[in-house]
Amino acid sequence: MQTMHDRSLDWMNRGHRHEAFVDAMQRSRGRGFDIGAHLIVGLPGESREDVLASARELVRWEVDAVKIHNLYAVRNTRLADQLQRGEVRLLERDEYLDTLIAILERLPPRVVVERISGDAPREYFVAPAWCLDKVAVRAALEAELCRRDTWQGKCYSPDQSPGPGVPSWRGTP
Repeated sequence: MQTMHDRSLDWMNRGHRHEAFVDAMQRSRGRGFDIGAHLIVGLPGESREDVLASARELVRWEVDAVKIHNLYAVRNTRLADQLQRGEVRLLERDEYLDTLIAILERLPPRVVVERISGDAPREYFVAPAWCLDKVAVRAALEAELCRRDTWQGKCYSPDQSPGPGVPSWRGTP
């Protein structure tokens, strides 16, 4: 998925719209697959509310797993060029963690979180530097979760039903 917002999918040159994700979910439903999705935080033009709307979409479709990561730049890409020209800004670690925690709070406890940050091989990597230290990112997340007395699923209600046109195939988590 990456995002549910077509304007961001267009910006990324993904080559598909959100409806392709919806179609894939509908065709996969009930076939015994464990379904995972990716969510990028920090896309240019997306607000915190936009990212949380994408997280709600993952909850609505009852994915089994999610990989969440920050937007990062690698060499020889349009994003790296835009970053160098000052046309885009990548999130600072604390901004990212704040949004990541808001996402985690809204995910059902049954959803497996397979990734909390992203990076690339150092020889290709441009920015942000903070995401290269995954141990520090995880430690900062754990510390902030403790400080806020929060956890995955804190703001999730198990009686939330799937959205219109989204038949549940699991029952109550």
